[in-house]
Amino acid sequence: MEINRRQFLKWLTIAPAVSSSFSLAAKAEDSQAIIDGQALYASASQGDDGLYYIHVVNSEGHELMRHPVPDRAHQVISHPTRPWILGIARRPGTFIEIVDYQTLALIKRVESEPGYHLYGHAQVTDDGRYIITTENNMATDEGMVIVRDIEDDFAVVKRFRTQGIGPHQVILSRDQKTLVVANGGIRTEGREKTNLDTMKPSLVYLDAHSGALLEQAFLADEYHQCSIRHIDLSAQGQVIIAMQYQGHPADQVPIMASHRRGEPLRPLEIPPALQSQLDQYCGSACFDQSGLYAAVSAPRGDQVMIWDMMDYTLIGTVKTKDGCGLARTHKAGEFIVSTGRGRLYHVDVAGLERKAIRFDATPVHWDNHLFPVIA
Repeated sequence: MEINRRQFLKWLTIAPAVSSSFSLAAKAEDSQAIIDGQALYASASQGDDGLYYIHVVNSEGHELMRHPVPDRAHQVISHPTRPWILGIARRPGTFIEIVDYQTLALIKRVESEPGYHLYGHAQVTDDGRYIITTENNMATDEGMVIVRDIEDDFAVVKRFRTQGIGPHQVILSRDQKTLVVANGGIRTEGREKTNLDTMKPSLVYLDAHSGALLEQAFLADEYHQCSIRHIDLSAQGQVIIAMQYQGHPADQVPIMASHRRGEPLRPLEIPPALQSQLDQYCGSACFDQSGLYAAVSAPRGDQVMIWDMMDYTLIGTVKTKDGCGLARTHKAGEFIVSTGRGRLYHVDVAGLERKAIRFDATPVHWDNHLFPVIA
């Protein structure tokens, strides 16, 4: 799908003002780790050898770190003040692998407490003190946020209920006061889903210090099988939501939404001809550096969708085989995409162009997520 003339002219009009008008959105990218002039990104993978890894690569595809992990990792994030990478085990895994990407030394392998497992996602507070994970209390099936103190040998210091089942991605607001949690709504035993008829996903906002529920948003009842899984939060307070539908493949249901505090969840309309190709599954969601645009991947449909988040319209798509991981760059309107086929691409909003990045190491199959390394 090509970008339309209205969207292109709009982009030309606002692009020069993006960096000054949206300085808050640029804050995180201003601190992105740079080595030899290239920005760094982190992801997980499976190699052709069948083993699992976590990686650091630069924006030109050069591999700086490849570290083996005991099982499949999902999200890989970085520490804001130390050269550490944290690989979070995929559900129902229990490890957080922490590696120094400069020395390549293993810092620590943290394990979930007995009776808990991870959901593949985490955040580190801006001061570098705490790791925040979403986990499952297997005895009660309650979704939990677990806070660990890095300075106290990663001891658990807080436990918050997420007010739902199956919490997946968690985002810490830029002011460090609020946790935004995607409650997927799915009860599981191992990888088996056991409550699809009664699931109730939600997006919740929790006080980051006390765990108090600040706000909870639900989809309409008829969409209760639209599992809210992956989210991103812009500097302007908007949340982009990628969902995975658990009902009949032919049902016409939303698989993307947006939210702002104090408002209902707003499903985003995908043209039916396009949605029929996506297998009811969105993978990752990511705002660009400006917060004006968002990319959402649909790896089963081989598409990355680009959205104008000011007026909630689809600008177009970029066809990318098994493309799922998404990361913003320091440039407004630009993303990096990783694929399960081991490819990396730059994607530009202005022309919906895809430019290959040559990966210079032994081929791998990238996992579902890609994130900037911050420093």
